[in-house]
Amino acid sequence: MTASTSSIFRRGTLRRAAALLSCMGLLVSLSACSTPWSRDTADDAQTSGTRIAPSMSALFDQYLAKDTLSQFERDVLQRAKKTGKISAEDYETAHDKQAACMAENGWQEQTRKLSNGLYQTTGVTPVPSTDAEVNKYMEASNTCSEGTSKIIESLYQLQQGNPGLLADPYETAVECLKKSSLVDDAYTGRKLENALNGDGTSKSLPFDASSDAAQSCFTGAGLAVNVG
Repeated sequence: MTASTSSIFRRGTLRRAAALLSCMGLLVSLSACSTPWSRDTADDAQTSGTRIAPSMSALFDQYLAKDTLSQFERDVLQRAKKTGKISAEDYETAHDKQAACMAENGWQEQTRKLSNGLYQTTGVTPVPSTDAEVNKYMEASNTCSEGTSKIIESLYQLQQGNPGLLADPYETAVECLKKSSLVDDAYTGRKLENALNGDGTSKSLPFDASSDAAQSCFTGAGLAVNVG
């Protein structure tokens, strides 16, 4: 079973901005925000094991069929189709294009590179402090992602953080946490969801949520987990 790929990237242009702004400044012990594609796929994943697509190759084909791709996006996806994956070099180029465009628009984004190769946005200067500034930042992120990082970074995130293409972000994160020996085989996506949403089912996580290993799993699954 697969989830609708249109829902995965429905709000992909705002993935980075939404993840940052939704979690920025939260002064609680633990909070989690799902990125747009992970929220959509979680709604679609009515049964455990629902997949986003049959394969990464199928996703590459889907986007190569679009006539709205920029030449940069098309070149990257054609290379990915031949090799079976988006290269780290092409991901870096997409990230650099996005960052350069944001800087030209007056926004300096701070990032850190996780052990799985994904960039995590940790802050932005200046910090948006009014609704108008937030809207300006979101608009810049939207504009700068068009033809550069919108598709490439989203697909690379799936490739690196969700090789099983699971539609449920919490199941995806738990699969990664198990591989990193941060949780045992009995731990489930629902346990993680309950812990991160703080509904009282689980009072704490059995691992350091701020560690690189944990943050790599969260980011790869499309979850922005803020620990403060």
